[in-house]
Amino acid sequence: MTDFEDAPKVSLGGKDWPIPLMAARQNRVIDPLILNLLPLFAELQVNKAAGMAKLGTKEYDALQDIALHAIRRARPETTKDQFLDLPITLPELVAAFPIIAQQTGIFKRGEPGEATGAVSPQTGTESLQTSAT
Repeated sequence: MTDFEDAPKVSLGGKDWPIPLMAARQNRVIDPLILNLLPLFAELQVNKAAGMAKLGTKEYDALQDIALHAIRRARPETTKDQFLDLPITLPELVAAFPIIAQQTGIFKRGEPGEATGAVSPQTGTESLQTSAT
């Protein structure tokens, strides 16, 4: 197995998980979920309370599925039940979102100190800047 320890990490359930660049099998699942959540993350940037109020079961499940598939890239032995039994908080899932999105290629990589944003699938240009907080 490839060593992914130098990959960016996300903290979920009290553990740091490496998030390497995603393979096609992860992107196939993760990309549509991320694209569906972009309006929610845009709302969170403008008005955090209003954005959080729009976070329902469907969005929460999507955040969990995104995180599970992302951590399985480096740790394929992780089962869904093992993942769901971790004490993962909503703030952790929200903070992991932009890192995972970047590792799928949806978010372009900026130079240190530059903002990064989602790349529009229609135009290939940056269309949204996100923040985990």
